[in-house]
Amino acid sequence: MFTASPAAIASPPAPSAEKDAQAPVTLSIVTWNSADSIEACLLSVLAQTHRNFELWVVDNASADDTCAIVASLAETDKRIKLHRLDTNTGFCGGHNYTLNRTSSEAVLLVNPDTDLAPDYLERALAALQKDERIGVVCGLLLQSPEEDARIDSAGMQALPDGRFALRLHGVRQSQAGPLAPRYVDGADGALPLYRRRFIDDLRVEGEFFDPRFFAHKEDWDVAWRGKLLGWRTLFEPACRAIHPRQFQPTNLRVRLRMSRKVRANAVRNQWIMLIKNTPRKQVWQMVTRALPRQLAILAYMLVAERTSLSALRYVWQHRKEILISRQLIQSRAREGWAPVAAAG
Repeated sequence: MFTASPAAIASPPAPSAEKDAQAPVTLSIVTWNSADSIEACLLSVLAQTHRNFELWVVDNASADDTCAIVASLAETDKRIKLHRLDTNTGFCGGHNYTLNRTSSEAVLLVNPDTDLAPDYLERALAALQKDERIGVVCGLLLQSPEEDARIDSAGMQALPDGRFALRLHGVRQSQAGPLAPRYVDGADGALPLYRRRFIDDLRVEGEFFDPRFFAHKEDWDVAWRGKLLGWRTLFEPACRAIHPRQFQPTNLRVRLRMSRKVRANAVRNQWIMLIKNTPRKQVWQMVTRALPRQLAILAYMLVAERTSLSALRYVWQHRKEILISRQLIQSRAREGWAPVAAAG
């Protein structure tokens, strides 16, 4: 359960609402050998003040006790639905499984290593209603429950070279100062609330998350596509949760402990994203900004991480499919903001 210190969770009173009248929402959790964290995560979800939801747990062929833990809790709460997959489809495949089989007006993605404050979902849903162009709401994620905890993320900001950075990552709350709701460039993938119209508007060949990504940088891709289509992402600091950051590919020490596949995916996904999402009028500007870093990455792979060169081979072999995705994205982006539901 959420156990952050009073200083960490202090926030305005939760919005009042008649619980029985609240609109249903879907929560999606993708697990893979998550036995060490999934029970605490599920308990924090079940303690939410907004109670009218369904919880899909999509398990990517875990080899540990993850499914047993989820199944045990599912016996005590019918809102939990466990879906066991025969193969590991990754973060993207797992969440696409949920998104393609549900129709609720909002979907909250929940990393299995997050611990939500009881009012996270209620506050996020209230924030989503502030503007019909808000497609995503993200909260303040803290790295630990300690007094004056470091911030894990406060949304994301776009960088000139096609990357995204976590806002205020690693900064103490006392150093960050008072935080207020504001529009940001994107939401970290650990705990975003998506509007269904946003999900459907961003679909490319039927899928919200690009299944080629498997995992890593998929939140960058969604943030970039959302901006291209005119949607807004709202950071609401009253929504709070704990999320100890695990994946840090730019940290060389951490990177060397990752599997070869994960390291190659991180490189491959960046290149796919640059090809798909850069508008034609910004291509040369993006090339001048992104090329120095990408050449440095290529040189590093040639010298010290040759297994990640498979990323280059993959992009070349799948170039036609990637270019088709680019054509679809850029064609939709030229139309401007026009939610699917409104257009239909």
